[in-house]
Amino acid sequence: MFFPIALLIGVLGGVALCAVTTRRGSPRQMSQRVALGLLWFWAACVVYATFGTPSGGGQALNLKPLDLTNAADIKDAVLNVLLFAPAGVLLALLPVRWYQATLFGFLGSLAIEVTQYVTRSGRSADINDLTNNTLGALIGFSCTAAVLALARRGSRVRGATVDC
Repeated sequence: MFFPIALLIGVLGGVALCAVTTRRGSPRQMSQRVALGLLWFWAACVVYATFGTPSGGGQALNLKPLDLTNAADIKDAVLNVLLFAPAGVLLALLPVRWYQATLFGFLGSLAIEVTQYVTRSGRSADINDLTNNTLGALIGFSCTAAVLALARRGSRVRGATVDC
């Protein structure tokens, strides 16, 4: 049961990556190739964490947005943001814009949530996971883009270049 799910997520992720990177040209710099490879590794880790580990239980479908009524909900929200932040960080190293990174986070999370619901894997398809994962990708991208912009500005002042 785990392999078809991993295959589905891998195909959807591959399509999303191709759509994001092909439009602006394939990764030419070594740092971009490494970032793309790490992004695939991140995706495999997310698939394993999402489908390869025991479920915490819960209802099959949660459509109640921004439910932060107890400590477990807050912990779940923080963990979901942190789960997708590395994708945003890595996408910022590629020729990707902020809205494309956000869309990548949204579509990746949507694929996970739909798969959880359709396969009845014992995991909950949760609107809050979708929101928090998308937010994580945006936060990761934004923080990395800001650091890169500061590094580029600082290197121009000193006459050096930053090649990311």
